[in-house]
Amino acid sequence: MSAASFKAHPTYLDLDDLRSGSNLDSDQTAELVNLLLMASDWADNRAGQNLGAHVVTQRCRARFGRDGSLKVHADNTPVISVLSVGYGYTPTALTTVDASSAWVEDGSQIVIPLGGATGPWSGSLQFGSPVGGGEVYVQLVYVACWVATALSQNAAVSANTLTVADPTGIVPGGSYRIWDPGYEEDVTVSATWTPPAASVPVVPTAVTLAAPTVYAHAAGHDVSGMPSDMRLAVTNYAVSALMRPDTASEDSYPDTALSSGTRQKDPRRDGSGLVKEAERILSRYSRVR
Repeated sequence: MSAASFKAHPTYLDLDDLRSGSNLDSDQTAELVNLLLMASDWADNRAGQNLGAHVVTQRCRARFGRDGSLKVHADNTPVISVLSVGYGYTPTALTTVDASSAWVEDGSQIVIPLGGATGPWSGSLQFGSPVGGGEVYVQLVYVACWVATALSQNAAVSANTLTVADPTGIVPGGSYRIWDPGYEEDVTVSATWTPPAASVPVVPTAVTLAAPTVYAHAAGHDVSGMPSDMRLAVTNYAVSALMRPDTASEDSYPDTALSSGTRQKDPRRDGSGLVKEAERILSRYSRVR
């Protein structure tokens, strides 16, 4: 979440004195960005996974079904796309298959159909299809969770492309929201746009749209595929942190090492209800092993 989006939210908080010793608006905004990053990290930890779209390399073992397919439960969900699949009887000799054949069920179960294979399978120096019920090593590379990026360049009215800081998770035909206060709009990616290969570090990328933008947007505004209540959870936690008492004598929960941990049970009006609501929201998006 950008600082601009947070400031536009009706929190009714004074955000002009977040960094002591400075009256510069840029310093106050920078400190708010730090707080939002901490709130975002809290949300990731609470959910047990990075909620922003990211590339996952998962190594595990699985058994072939009677139909010759492999079924693997993804560690991070929902799965957006599968980039590569490798399997074999030893982890050092994996056979790769066409990742486009992978089927994702309910965003969490990755099914790789392999039945009926007639070509050589190098994974175990065996030819033909793997035996049903046999266990193999599997390496999957996939993109999971929700798009969370920002414009890296200004976009004019009726722009046909948007340049984003991180294209991870953006797919052809996907719909995303630009959270520009007062000028929010949903955009759809062109079905003919080709996502770039994953890279580290990420590279700003121009994304072609199916229809031009309605408004102009400045660089830095969020482009997100996250559910709006997930963003609300981050907002709630950030607000609760800003409501924390300034001194130990004012602290309504002085007997704990981590003050925010007690807010969910504290009946006093100190931000505890906001943390509890944030946790309730994030429970829907928590990692399921």
